[in-house]
Amino acid sequence: MYSQFDATVHNGFTLTAIITYAVLVMAVRISFTMDDSIIYRKVMDGSIAMELIRPTSFFFMNLAENVGHSLFHIMARTVPIVIISIFLFDISIPFEPVRFLAFLFSFLAGYVLISMLNFAAGLLAFWFVEIFPFMLFKYALFTFFAGGIVPIDFFPEFLKPLVNILPFQYMLYFPTVILTGRIPLTEVHSIIIAQLMWILIMGVICTLMWSAGKKKLVIQGG
Repeated sequence: MYSQFDATVHNGFTLTAIITYAVLVMAVRISFTMDDSIIYRKVMDGSIAMELIRPTSFFFMNLAENVGHSLFHIMARTVPIVIISIFLFDISIPFEPVRFLAFLFSFLAGYVLISMLNFAAGLLAFWFVEIFPFMLFKYALFTFFAGGIVPIDFFPEFLKPLVNILPFQYMLYFPTVILTGRIPLTEVHSIIIAQLMWILIMGVICTLMWSAGKKKLVIQGG
């Protein structure tokens, strides 16, 4: 029905390309579903104190809980959505083994980044009784600047410098466009390096916040 318009190109996207992006970015976003209220609940009920005496990293414990949460959504929602969309919509996914491996690596890096963002946001519970407004703001920033509504290619020029200094595009947009084939394989390595750099930066931020939060918790507990 819409094939007559498929040759039209907007910001480098044909109709098929934009439909493919819309389906896959939704699939990736659903795959990143995790419980970002875990830390808040533990702080509120006092069970966070148990995390202080465990000989394991609280971040990795939190990550492990969220991986289980995400795997459920991948199997129950992501896989069916992608399969149904392949049959219902005219989507085009390049089936290249190297590209799929690159996507998988970028996907995992993006997952770690969004986990760190949620971790840092959750740690605000050490300083604030209610963090829902912060979570809402985080969700809005992530959804918009990560390309969850429209591809970053459609953003106005004055917004792109801001997008480039924020980590959100490396969480959702780049894994998706790598899979769709919009990014040449020769450029994938620079994207993954940028993702790893952001993981390092976010790791430092999370470590500092966790250390400061533990001191705050001790002070409040007397």
